[in-house]
Amino acid sequence: MSKINLSAVLSEVNRPNAVFNLTYRKENGECGEKKGCILRRSGDNALNERKKMNRSGKLKLLRKSDGHQFEVFIDFLLTFNGQPINHFN
Repeated sequence: MSKINLSAVLSEVNRPNAVFNLTYRKENGECGEKKGCILRRSGDNALNERKKMNRSGKLKLLRKSDGHQFEVFIDFLLTFNGQPINHFN
């Protein structure tokens, strides 16, 4: 399966109304999976949100099905919509 570049993942995540599935590594080393996620936005300024995300190194997400809010370290992302993520290109 072909890999998707991390920059493409972050662009997709930042698209308005984008819904996606992620697998990731948790801080304790276990793997996690979230389906039907959207980026949590605190305001109308998408550029400002992207700057905060890049500075913190975390994605602030919301699972649409139940409203569960959570954060994932960008460096710990494993797959995006089933595609492995290439962190090095």
